Amino acid sequence: MKQYRGLLIFTGIFLVICAAAFIPFKLYWYALAALAAGILLFIILFIWLSVTAKKQQEVMDRVFRENDSAVALLVDEVTVPALLFDPENGRIKWRNPAFAEIFDGKKITDLLETYNSDRPANSIYEVIHGNSYQIMNIVVPRKRNRSLIFQYWLDRSEAAHYQRLYTEQRPYTALIHVDNYEELTRDSQIRSTAVLAEVEKLVEELCKRLGGIYRRYENGRFMLILEAKQMTQLEQEKFPLIEAAHRIETGTGTEVSLSVAVGIAPRLSQSEADARQAMELALGRGGDQAVVKDGADYRFYGGRRQQDPRQSRVKARLFSKALYQLFENSGDVIIMGHKNPDMDSFGSALGIMTCANYVGRHAYIVLDGANTMIEGALSRLEQDGTAESLIVNPDEAEQMIQSNTVLVIVDTQRGSNTVAPKLLSKAERIVVIDHHRRGAEYIENSTLHYLETRASSASEMVTEVIEYFSDNVKPTSFTCSALLAGITTDTKQFVLNVGSRTFDAAGYLRRNGADLSSVKSMYQNDYENFVNCAKVVEHATIRKSGIAISYCEKNVPDSKLIAAQSADELLTIKGIKAAFVLGETNDMVSISGRSFGDINVQVILEKMGGGGHLTMAGAQVYHASWQEVMNQLVPLIEQYEAENNNL
Repeated sequence: MKQYRGLLIFTGIFLVICAAAFIPFKLYWYALAALAAGILLFIILFIWLSVTAKKQQEVMDRVFRENDSAVALLVDEVTVPALLFDPENGRIKWRNPAFAEIFDGKKITDLLETYNSDRPANSIYEVIHGNSYQIMNIVVPRKRNRSLIFQYWLDRSEAAHYQRLYTEQRPYTALIHVDNYEELTRDSQIRSTAVLAEVEKLVEELCKRLGGIYRRYENGRFMLILEAKQMTQLEQEKFPLIEAAHRIETGTGTEVSLSVAVGIAPRLSQSEADARQAMELALGRGGDQAVVKDGADYRFYGGRRQQDPRQSRVKARLFSKALYQLFENSGDVIIMGHKNPDMDSFGSALGIMTCANYVGRHAYIVLDGANTMIEGALSRLEQDGTAESLIVNPDEAEQMIQSNTVLVIVDTQRGSNTVAPKLLSKAERIVVIDHHRRGAEYIENSTLHYLETRASSASEMVTEVIEYFSDNVKPTSFTCSALLAGITTDTKQFVLNVGSRTFDAAGYLRRNGADLSSVKSMYQNDYENFVNCAKVVEHATIRKSGIAISYCEKNVPDSKLIAAQSADELLTIKGIKAAFVLGETNDMVSISGRSFGDINVQVILEKMGGGGHLTMAGAQVYHASWQEVMNQLVPLIEQYEAENNNL
């Protein structure tokens, strides 16, 4: 009947048109006669088609009745498990012997507990009694009663077995680098040949235990080929090779530091490329850790030790000269730091401005407003009348960018954390200067980058850049004071993460006019903030591991600043090794983490999308209250405690 439905519709429309054709000529009787004849013809055609369809259905029913026993026998004898059940209650109406061997219960929902009979999928996969099945569902409609579902099970166990073998035996590439190779070979007290031989012995034993292979392709650098199953085991063990390298006897206080990078990809060539990217990230985070790159995701292991603050000055010299040439062959310079900038961010921006001005380039600092942390320095600029010519907002900076403009990012390497992320997509020449450990998110398309995780602050790095930029560069007393304030802020008055070069930088700034009273005023706290910090310290909960946790409520002004200051204050209390303080403002909760180095706050906050240093880190969580963020943070701290044997 369905195939003739179009014919009926066409006939009806044609007859109506014929009848309507007489109306303009006022031949109404003819129109009426044509319409009556058309209706009669339509009825006759409809009855004839209905009778024909019924006869065809009877013929088909007779064929099925004559062969129903054969069909039933076929379904019963076939080895594919099959059943028929009521989707409303899951009760099985019929099953063949093959399915009876799998399940002899009354309801299919007792076997498939997660099966949705209201919306059955055409195909689902289940593992039953150790076998993998692809389950196919066919709805069987009935006229009088509700529909049933015919289900048949295809055994995919063999295919699943080979799929599992393929997945487990897929080869992946791993790279191992000795981070402090130059240091080990340069120190005459260390028998570097014997030490490196011990490292290779560890790598060889690892490959022998896991059944992989390795090759040393350069001094202190190895490439490993391991199967996916072995790599999973290595991840579960959390890369014990790194800790084993620390136990190698060097004859001095220097420990052997290794970085491990793994690339997980379908093809071996892509795995090797991903491993190299992971190694760059591991080294950018300070080394002494393992990084696994799995597609777009990164997993981090280790990296919980405080790094040796010694670093080569060669890197600073080379970067300074490259920056000089870039400024010399470019136009204006736009400088910006991270959101809610502190004195380290603002001071280092002023230092880069000094370099740009030296080569005759106009330089501007991008700010989206003042905050308590930099208002002291900004007020000094306003008093001098230079603030309007030096400071621009994000919209103004966006209009100023041209093809030859240099965009300098200081004190951060995460594009989303900058004051104006849109500028990154418009600038063709980007420079990044940062001292934080490299995270999975970083600015990739930079023309120049200077990342030094062993530096105390961005201000220390920029101070060295000024020193090597040119012998004739003379920063102003205000700039020197701002840079020294940045160093003082990030080192907590020269207590945390301080190396000999930190004092060298401070000495340079002091010789060039840094005023200690100005430095103090730039990060001096006010009475209200001091009182609010005291309340946060009072609310703190101290865990057995020495980790303190507290919060700053939403209605407190400058809650992010208070959270950072309170975390610093908590570290002054005896018995506290690390502190985490939450500050809620509008729709965002900021987390400030501080420690003396025994506890890596960066590893913990990284899992919440944050980053920073081993001793100082932060994170921001949007669209949540501080209570909700606290519920996320505490399990991560507990996990860290468990992994480190409760510290």
